[in-house]
Order: sequence, then C-alpha cells, then structure tokens
Amino acid sequence: MDFIGQAPILERFRNEIINDKLGHAYAFTGEKGIGKRTLAHYIAKTILCIGKDNDIRPCGNCRSCRGIEEDINPYFKVIRSETRKILIKQIRELIEDISIRPAEGRKVYLIEEADLMTIDAQNCLLKTLEEPPTYGIILLTTSVFESLLLTIRSRIVQHRLKPYSVEDIRSISKINGIDITGKEYLISLSGGIPGRIFELAADKSFEENRIMIMKFVFEGDTHSKLELNQYLSKNRNVFSSCMDILESVYRDALLAQCSLTDGLINSDKKDNIIKYAKGLTPLDIFEKISGIQEIRSNLKRYMNYQLAVDMLTLTT
Repeated sequence: MDFIGQAPILERFRNEIINDKLGHAYAFTGEKGIGKRTLAHYIAKTILCIGKDNDIRPCGNCRSCRGIEEDINPYFKVIRSETRKILIKQIRELIEDISIRPAEGRKVYLIEEADLMTIDAQNCLLKTLEEPPTYGIILLTTSVFESLLLTIRSRIVQHRLKPYSVEDIRSISKINGIDITGKEYLISLSGGIPGRIFELAADKSFEENRIMIMKFVFEGDTHSKLELNQYLSKNRNVFSSCMDILESVYRDALLAQCSLTDGLINSDKKDNIIKYAKGLTPLDIFEKISGIQEIRSNLKRYMNYQLAVDMLTLTT
C-alpha cells in the first residue's frame, strides 16, 4: 500500500520502525487540505499493520489496516473536536485508555486539529507526554502548531507537510476519480494542496466564476465590470473563489511580462494574458494584486460586503 508524496517524512518513519526507534508523539503540520489527516492514518497503519511481512509499508488488507480504515481498530483511537473544541474530558479518556497495555504491539492515538484543545486539555495531555508508556504513540494534526503550548511543542516531533508536485497532484486526482482533462489550470490553482483541487473540482460554480473573471479582465469595459459587480452582489458565496482566480490572472500577467509563460497558472488563456500584460506596467499589476489582498484583509475586519464588491470591480 503506497502513499503518494511526502517521501522524506515517510522515509524517516520507516527507518524509525526498522530500527525500533519510534518516538512517543508526532505532529503533522501544514496548510488546510494538504493531507495531514490522511498521512496520520497511513502512519498509524504502518505502525500497526500485521500483514506487511518484510515490506515496511502497510498491507492495507489485514484486520488492523481494515480496522483503521473502518474506524473500528481497538488499538487506534481518534480524538476529534466537539463544538470546535477538544475538551479536557476527551483527553482524560485518552489517558485512561492509553494506560491499559495492549494484548499485542502498540496503541496509536490521533488528535485531529490539536490546536482546538483547550488549555486545560493541553495541560492534561502534558503528563502523558512527559511520562509516555513504551507502547503508546500519539499523533497530532494541526495547521497552527505555534498555537499549542510551548510545553506541548517541546515534547513532540514536528513533521511539516510540503505542497505536492504537479505529478503527485495529478496522481492523487486520478486515484480520487477527479477528471482534470483539459483543466490543467486546476492543478496550478491548487498550489500543490490536494484538498483545494478536490474543492475546485466539486465546485459547480467554479467554471462560471472563471468565465466571468476572464471576461472582466480581458474585456475590461464598463459592461463587463457591471456584469461582474451584479453577479458577485447576488452570489456572496463565490466571492473568495473569484478573488483567487482574479489574483491568479494578475500573477500570470507578471510572469508574461518577464517572458516566463511556461509557469502560467491559466495556461489555456496564454495568448489573452500576453496581450493583456502588454498594456500594463509591472507597477500597475502589483497595485491590482495589492488591491485584492487589501480587500481580503478588510473583509476579515467586517468590511461591508457590497463595498468590497465595488472595490474589486472598480479599482482592480
């Protein structure tokens, strides 16, 4: 059973397993959607697999691997947030369970979105991290490792997941039944984050959003600006996606000005982008990108939505 990408992390775990040098706690960190939970489950399978013979990779078919997949393996427990918090009672349950030695092998615990642990929950976990049982391994996932208490972080080995290569994203998409034929720009827009390409592929409005943005940029007349303004005013849920697409076009224009068209995100619009870029200076494009980033920032500060729409369509 293979895992696509993140080779350095996997290699380190395999060496630790082969040499019986596994630590007691690991944190998988990285951007939302990069696959922290998926990797943690794979590592748990690698540790607990009973059918791998001489191959360090999990077999995926033994009762342990299947149990992890079906969430019924007694030696693998997942702690998830309740109402966007992981409470002290959940950590106490983990501590009680980890104190019971397994009949065979190890026990693995996964705390998903560990940054959602309350301070009390983190302090409760600390004693187990300080005096871990030899058979117990605690895995954590978080996008905000720095939000954990320093005393927690200092007792955990951090593995930061890096964005996937184009080929890896293509393979992951295929395995998950996502057809990107003729839509290679989705790979670029994903930024190497598998979760993003899943979201983009599932977003039924994405193609319509993209058409609207391309028309807005390349035609640039009053009608196209008004059309986009009205569209965004009625469809607040697509605003973030449209800003992402718009920013990607402006970044492509910068690349085109530097004759770096092989790196275009919207490669299917290459000719349009080159023509568009010729009518602007680099400063013009930087100001447009800065304008989008300012709108994003202001929206987080409770900026009026219609004002944000007007700023996007009239000043960028």
